[in-house]
Amino acid sequence: MFTEFLPAAYVPFPGIAPWAIACVFAAHFFGCFVRGTFGFGSNLAIVLLTTWLLGPHHAILLALMSTLVAQAHLLPQGLKTADWPVARPLLAGLVVGLGIGTWLFVVLASDWLTLILGILVILVLAMDRTNILARIAARADIRTLPIAGSLSLVAGIIGAVAGGGAFYFLVFYLKLACKTPERLRGTNLLLSAMSLVARVTFIVIAGVLSWNLATEATLLVPVIFLGTWSGTRYFQASSPERFFMALQGLLLFAAVTLVIKGLFRVA
Repeated sequence: MFTEFLPAAYVPFPGIAPWAIACVFAAHFFGCFVRGTFGFGSNLAIVLLTTWLLGPHHAILLALMSTLVAQAHLLPQGLKTADWPVARPLLAGLVVGLGIGTWLFVVLASDWLTLILGILVILVLAMDRTNILARIAARADIRTLPIAGSLSLVAGIIGAVAGGGAFYFLVFYLKLACKTPERLRGTNLLLSAMSLVARVTFIVIAGVLSWNLATEATLLVPVIFLGTWSGTRYFQASSPERFFMALQGLLLFAAVTLVIKGLFRVA
């Protein structure tokens, strides 16, 4: 194995079985396919599928590193098609929320993070399925600056603590604010890229990144590009609504199992 010639600080996936590493690669391909299709959603899918294999902190940090590469690949599409008047008011709230959420991520113990991760994902998916924001929108203009700022603040906290999910929280707002599916996807891509840069900055400040993670993310690069390319082709060639519904079902199942695991660990 080539890893025998690497210093211990650079060895990828230390102590992880080969079959589990293969599953991690498959999860990252699937997550990047999701991001290529919708412009968001890869982190949450990857984290939920790999937390069982790597633990929550490792899974979240690796998803952050790998999807940063994926987002760099997709950013030109976002810059070209994003709805900038919609995106700008959300950025400040996202950055502040990500700062708060990163602090919580660093201080939470692994067992509690597993439990909270599962609960947050269930709440985010429940909000989407029950159309809570649609009901609020029927009574108030959710596109006003105070509501948009509040939504983006909460989304940032959720995204940093759970390793993803911020844009599942914001998707209804963006659907209302963006006039076409292309602008919606482009705005998702742009905001996701900016959020990832902010998260990486906060994580670097917190001092929790390692060279092992950098090596792992480098090895994942071919899978990342293949997944995002496949997802982009899928978006261009078909209607992804059914895929999105199936994805939500998978995420819900994974989140429930994480809650159960977390309850047993902290009990």
